[in-house]
Amino acid sequence: MFWSVIAANKRKTVLLIVLMGFFLISSGSMIGMALADAQHPYAAGLIGAAAAGAVWVVMLLVSLFASDSVLLGLTHAREVTRDMYPQLINVVEEMVIAGSLPHMPRIFVVDDPSPNAFAVGKSPEKSCICVTAGLLALCDRDELQGVVAHEIGHIMNRDVLYMTVAATMLGSILFISDMFVRSFRYTSTTRLASRSRRAGGGAAGPLLIVSLLLAIIGPILARVLYFSISRRREYLADATSARLTRYPEGLASALEKIGQSPVMLSAAPSAVAPFYTVNPYRQHISSGAFATHPPLSERIQILRAMSHGAGYTDYLKAYARVTRRRRALLPPADLTERGKVDIRQASRDGCSAPATRAESLRRARDIIRALNDFAFITCACGLRIKVAPEYPKDRIACPRCSRVHSVQRSGAAAVGSVLSASSAMGAPAAARVVCPDQGGGHPSERAVQEARFVPGRWQKIACEICGHGYEISPRFSGKRLVCSGCGAVIRFSRAAGQGGGSSDISA
Repeated sequence: MFWSVIAANKRKTVLLIVLMGFFLISSGSMIGMALADAQHPYAAGLIGAAAAGAVWVVMLLVSLFASDSVLLGLTHAREVTRDMYPQLINVVEEMVIAGSLPHMPRIFVVDDPSPNAFAVGKSPEKSCICVTAGLLALCDRDELQGVVAHEIGHIMNRDVLYMTVAATMLGSILFISDMFVRSFRYTSTTRLASRSRRAGGGAAGPLLIVSLLLAIIGPILARVLYFSISRRREYLADATSARLTRYPEGLASALEKIGQSPVMLSAAPSAVAPFYTVNPYRQHISSGAFATHPPLSERIQILRAMSHGAGYTDYLKAYARVTRRRRALLPPADLTERGKVDIRQASRDGCSAPATRAESLRRARDIIRALNDFAFITCACGLRIKVAPEYPKDRIACPRCSRVHSVQRSGAAAVGSVLSASSAMGAPAAARVVCPDQGGGHPSERAVQEARFVPGRWQKIACEICGHGYEISPRFSGKRLVCSGCGAVIRFSRAAGQGGGSSDISA
C-alpha cells in the first residue's frame, strides 16, 4: 500500500473541493453581474454567488453521500449476489483478502457488451466494483482476477474518493456554464450589453466579456484538471494488481483483449470515463491535457517486462525500463515491501479456449438478458429459446420442433446458471483446453458429459456444470440431451440391444 499516495489523494481531495467552490462562486458572481437588470450590479453579483454556492454545497453533499448511487445509475449497473454468480464473488473475495481490505465491496455487472470495469466509493468500507457483461464474456479467471485487482488497487490508494469528488464538482461547473450559455443564446447581445451598461456603467463591456470567457473557458480548464489527474494512478493500480495476483500476465492479457475489442462502451457518460480500467472512448493519447489514461500499449509492455518478480519494486524497474523516464513513479521511501514476490504459474481455470468475437458478443448479450429477467429454455432439439419478461403466456412452443415448454421466470439460481455458462471462466467443459505452460501434466477435459441410461424405468440425472436436474422416461430413445440451464451436452450410454421409443424428458 502506498501511504504517501493515500495521504496525497486526501490532501488533493480537500484542495479540489476548496478550489472548485471558489471557482463556482466566482463564476456565479460574474454571471449574475453580467445578466443584471438593475442599478446595483454588486447586489446581483452577490445573488449569483449565493446561487452558485448553493449549487456547490448540494453537489458536495451528493458527492459525499449519494455519489455511488448516481454513478451506478448512470452506467445501468445491477448488483449480483453469491447465489447469482459465485465465481465472480470468489474472485473479488480473493483479491480483497490479498489486499487486506477491511470490508467486502458490493459487486455489480453493467449491462454493456464492451469489456471494461470500474470502481466507485468514498472509502474501502463503502466501495463498489463494477464489471461489464462484455468483460465476463471475454476474460478467463486469471484475466478477470487481474482487472478486479486493478480496481481493488484504486480503492486501496483512495483514488476513487478523489475521482468521485472531481466528477461531481465538474458536473457543477458544467451545469452553471450551460445555464449561462443558454441564457446568452436566447437573449440578444445588444440587450445584454444595454442591460450591463445600465448596471455597471463603463465597466459593462469588460464585465460581459469576462463573464463569457469564464463560462466558456472554465469548463475546459475543469476538464483539463479532471482528465489529467488519472494517468499516474493507473500505473499504481497496475502495480497493485501485479502484486496482489502475483501474475502480471493476467492483467496484461485482459488489457490487450479490451483494447482489441471492436465494441464501444455505450453506457458510459464522458464524466465517468476516467473511472474505467481502459478509457471507454478508445483514447490512447500518451501526453496532453485531455489524456485520461496512459497509452494501453505502454501499460501492457510494463506488465510483461516484469519477468523476475511481481512486487512493487519489480514494477517500478519495468516502468523505468519501458518508459525511459527519469522521474520515478514513486519515491523510494514509500516502498516498504519486504522480500521477493515470485510470479506464480497460470491457473488451470484461467486457460480456456479463446472465443471468437461473435461468441464473446453472444455470451455478453446472454448475460445482459439474464440480468434483465429473460427466461432461457434449451429444447431437446438443441435450440435455445430466450423469452423476454414481457411475454404474457406461461408456455411456449419451440419454433424448430414444436415441442411445448413451460416458461419459468428466472430466480437467482436460474440467473446464476446462465451467468456461469455465458462467462468465459465458467464456460462449459466443451470450451476448455489444456494450458500449454503446465507441462501437459493435466489431461484434457471431456467435450461432453456422460450419463448412464438404465432402460425400463424412470431415471433422475443432473448436469455436472449447473446442477439442473432431469427425469427421463423409460420410453426415451435419444442419444443425448442439451442442458436447459447452461447449454452443456449430456451423452447417454445404453445397454446392448436397447430398443427405441419416443422422447420423454421432464425438467
